[in-house]
Amino acid sequence: MRLLLCAIVGGGLLAGGCEHRPRSGGTGQKNGTAGPTPKHVSWDAEFDMSEKGRPRAVLQARRMEQYQADDSTYSVWRSMNDTTRVRVYLFDEEGDSSATVTADSLVFQDQKGVLDAYRNVVVTTEDDKRLESEHLTWHQADRTIRTRRFVRIRTPSEVVQGDGLVADEDLETYQLGRFSAEVDVNEGDDTDEQQ
Repeated sequence: MRLLLCAIVGGGLLAGGCEHRPRSGGTGQKNGTAGPTPKHVSWDAEFDMSEKGRPRAVLQARRMEQYQADDSTYSVWRSMNDTTRVRVYLFDEEGDSSATVTADSLVFQDQKGVLDAYRNVVVTTEDDKRLESEHLTWHQADRTIRTRRFVRIRTPSEVVQGDGLVADEDLETYQLGRFSAEVDVNEGDDTDEQQ
């Protein structure tokens, strides 16, 4: 029965291992600090999301903890070591790959369709754009990523950085708060035009 429950949890969650922890007052003790106790723990976890029959996102992590709050559920995805990062593969409306997010940890609120990535966050796109930050929020509904923290974006032709960001998840368009930029300008030979 416990194994069947672990297989069903998460609505499509595929995991290499699963552990059920009974509820014991809702809090746990670790190193003298009180905090919530996960309802379920999965190892080598993967969660596949689809939209209209097409892939939307795939979350992968070494460890996933699922928590139940009074008004919601959420999951915490962790890398557990320096060599393995938490990964999120994002797909566009046609089901093609649009971006990959890596981070040290994620908090995913499935009912809200909101994912927060923390520490060493890197977003890479199919057209060689790269975003770096310490925190990023992905909103499934409007396909955007946002942060109020420092962010750096590198493209084949520019490097921009600033505090605060609202962007498409594929970094096709983005708005930065206070920012600075370095742009590569290709200077052509004007002699052909003058002749």
